[in-house]
Amino acid sequence: MRRRPDRVAVLVVSWLAAAAGHEAGDYLVQSDHAAQNKQRHEAAGYAALAEHVVTYAATQHAAKAMALRAAGVRPGWKAVAAGTVVEALLHALIDDGRLLRRFAHGTGKGGFHDLSAAGVNGRMLIDQAAHKGLQIPIGALVTTWLASRRTH
Repeated sequence: MRRRPDRVAVLVVSWLAAAAGHEAGDYLVQSDHAAQNKQRHEAAGYAALAEHVVTYAATQHAAKAMALRAAGVRPGWKAVAAGTVVEALLHALIDDGRLLRRFAHGTGKGGFHDLSAAGVNGRMLIDQAAHKGLQIPIGALVTTWLASRRTH
């Protein structure tokens, strides 16, 4: 009988790998088409958002799988897949844009959020803060929690 993987190892490797996968999936893999259209709230925009979320999740999952394997940490494929799915769903909610806009305007950050429509701007910085400060940790915590409950 194999023992459960160490929680700290699962958390640290999952979190670090998710952060690396995030950067690759959000900047290197995402197409220009998806980046420019994913916040259009019509059929073409939803398709662009779906394209981005699928390629993002695949990139991030690959980064996690490689890092966990290299570290010799085996949380189980269901735990890793569940963490990836949770992060993909959160990523879609964040990248849709409406939730962050509502948050920004409701907390007095609307002017910062709407600072500029293109390039590095308040909207992008709030988006990245949500990905790195909420989405990635939640995904790592889900993976860790499920791995800790794993029985063989």
